[in-house]
Amino acid sequence: MQKLDAASPEAQSADLVSANVERLKALFPDVVTEGPDGAAVDLDALAALVGAPALSDADEKYGLNWHGKRRARRLALTPSTGTLRPSPRESVDWASTRNLMIEGDNLEVLKLLQKSYAGKVKLIYIDPPYNTGKDFVYSDHFADSLRHYLELTGQTTGGAKISSNTEANGRFHTDWLNMIYPRLKLARDLLAEDGAIVVHIDEHELHALVLVMREIFGEENELGVAVWDKRNPKGDARGIAYQHESIVLFARNAQLLFARSPLKRPKRNAQRMLDAAAGAVASAASRYDANAAYRNWVRSQTALSGGEAMYDRISADGRVYRLVSMAWPNKKKAPDEYFVPLVHPVTGKPCAVPERGWRNPPATMQTLLDNGLIEFGTDETTQPQRIYFLDENMHENVPSILPFGGSDDMLLKSLGIPFDLPKPVEFAASIIDWFAQRDDLIVDFFGGSGTTAHAVMALNAADGGQRRYLLVQLPEPLDADNKDQKAAADFCTALGVPLNLAELTKERIRRAAKLIAAEYPGRRADLGFRVFKLDSTNVAEWDPYSDDVQQSLLAAVEHVKPNRSDEDLLAELMLKLGLDLCARIDTRTIAGKTVHLIDDAVVACFDAPISRADTDALGEGIGELIGAMDAGPLFARDVTCVFRDSSFVDDVAKVNLSAILEQHGVKRIRSL
Repeated sequence: MQKLDAASPEAQSADLVSANVERLKALFPDVVTEGPDGAAVDLDALAALVGAPALSDADEKYGLNWHGKRRARRLALTPSTGTLRPSPRESVDWASTRNLMIEGDNLEVLKLLQKSYAGKVKLIYIDPPYNTGKDFVYSDHFADSLRHYLELTGQTTGGAKISSNTEANGRFHTDWLNMIYPRLKLARDLLAEDGAIVVHIDEHELHALVLVMREIFGEENELGVAVWDKRNPKGDARGIAYQHESIVLFARNAQLLFARSPLKRPKRNAQRMLDAAAGAVASAASRYDANAAYRNWVRSQTALSGGEAMYDRISADGRVYRLVSMAWPNKKKAPDEYFVPLVHPVTGKPCAVPERGWRNPPATMQTLLDNGLIEFGTDETTQPQRIYFLDENMHENVPSILPFGGSDDMLLKSLGIPFDLPKPVEFAASIIDWFAQRDDLIVDFFGGSGTTAHAVMALNAADGGQRRYLLVQLPEPLDADNKDQKAAADFCTALGVPLNLAELTKERIRRAAKLIAAEYPGRRADLGFRVFKLDSTNVAEWDPYSDDVQQSLLAAVEHVKPNRSDEDLLAELMLKLGLDLCARIDTRTIAGKTVHLIDDAVVACFDAPISRADTDALGEGIGELIGAMDAGPLFARDVTCVFRDSSFVDDVAKVNLSAILEQHGVKRIRSL
């Protein structure tokens, strides 16, 4: 039975540096060698293999540089010493939900999530601080970011302060870049290969953000920058009055993303247009009258997009369609066979051919003719055009300009949530729908007002999907004496909860869930969420420099910190063994001991004491439990059994229990 301590790899968050070395070794085995501290990379050998000179940070090269960039890169690679502690009391539908709300510094949380969620997230959708000089900027400490977080949020003493990032501090852009860079580095590893990341930003850091994301995700994976036209110019502008924000979109791998699904959105007004056409046909005496009535209706609709407004015709069988030129699209003319004329069906004469030829080869043109997808003019002098039916083209390419002037201020007011400038749920849901299919995982590690969670629940309720959300929000303290924070602080006081921003996030999700349940009575949707909170690890570290050696020795006997529950230990096991934090946990009693079965992958028993007299019944009971799983004995090799080391009365009990479990095929037996 292997004992896990704070230094054990299985007790730590993902070691991203070692993982990178292993990836490099898989590609170029001869560049990985042994150094004084273990595996090392021969940079000269690597440069020789790829045929490119090695560049140092001091060399001139293309890219964005700032003071602290190397430190920010190292910060992303430094393992976390924390854990996530469950809070069922604050959760909704703890036992059944697949959604997560994590309270903590997102840098530490992103590190802790790597083993469980790397490569599993289809969409990361974030709205980070815009660096306006007013919003809070995360201040990371390289030496001990977890300790700094605990001080920052008032969980330990130390005097850390939260402050705005003002231009007067001389590091305005630098501080923001040092904040966002390591978080985006970690975020990329969470994305599935066909996943995407969407980031809201304004003019203050747009250009820096694009350069950073090109470096992290690769310029070839840039999907573009969309403009969100909010239709309301800023009133405090010193120069141009911006009425838009920007939305930066990147893929983990653009080729794989487009292979899964093209970047399209539903035509917002398509169904309304089909209904209007059907009404025109029903009430008109002729096709001519129906077309005239429908075209007049289209012209009167200011809400139609440019692409939608092109569908202004009704066919003989009542279908809405548009016409598109079939001319060769390039400047150079088409191959010779692309100049074969089409014969007019009435006059029998060849129709005019576009100057540079047709868009399609003769075989394709014939197929279009056979399927009735080409419309001719009154005679051969008019070039024929391609027919596109609206009911076959209900989606459109996402445009670069997204007009949406609505606000959710009234929605949050109706929910009783005091939060300034929340993203509109409808707008967020439309973006999520571009990328996330019905059972995908969406992550927002700047949770804010909880709009992403609200949008995911609303989408699921509307279409019966099973999308999941994972939100992270810093419990940023609220000051009742600050006029900008007073309403939120008073709200928390009235609820009897701590005065911090994460409490607003959780309460907004709870109230949004009730609103959705009322809007969709009888619809089964996951409206719950599990709450976890960032804290220091449950496993105590050996301190060889302690002034109280006797106390240190006693602490070494019991590796688990005091006041930590079985649920705390289970959550840390799930993280460190790479299990989903929403995994099913079955609890039963075997030989008088409480035994937890996590997702048919981990068996944990933390009850004490375990004596020699207990080991036969406990070991056989756990062995039978594992043997009853679907895969039987073969599956036992993949099960991890974990016990509290101090629970064993003596080493004989530990050895006996290990031997019995090994007889049942269990190979991984650990103690804390």
